[in-house]
Amino acid sequence: MKLVRFNGGKTGLVVELPSGPHVVDVVGSLGALSPDDPISQGVLNGILKDGGSWAPLIEHWRYARSGLRRLALLAMANPDGSRLVICPIDQARPALPSADPDSIATLDIAELGELARDPTGREAMARHLSRAPSASDREDDRIVVLNAHRTRR
Repeated sequence: MKLVRFNGGKTGLVVELPSGPHVVDVVGSLGALSPDDPISQGVLNGILKDGGSWAPLIEHWRYARSGLRRLALLAMANPDGSRLVICPIDQARPALPSADPDSIATLDIAELGELARDPTGREAMARHLSRAPSASDREDDRIVVLNAHRTRR
């Protein structure tokens, strides 16, 4: 899960849609969580309203994560939903640096359960290496792709 500061200090949630990466304004989209999830709505609003610090978000991750996940799922299921405030990532202006040059602009959060599934990255590498070669992978005058010349034993 990736969070970004944008448009003057708002907190955004980066989601990958078929049309490319987008940013969901978390506080602006909290209406999409009600009435089904008032607890997540309240927790996220309390932590992030007025450009709040991310430290309480991390401290209360157990309660905040479900609301953020729901927002991501809602955005992926219906990006044009009337209660979601969402824009393409290239239209979200990164937050201007504050007086503190050590402020955090993006935050990537991976939970232990996600890392425990494949701590070495071996599965991701195997998927990448096993894919069928695309047209750009084939040889041309300057590049020889070794897979094209591999022989079976």
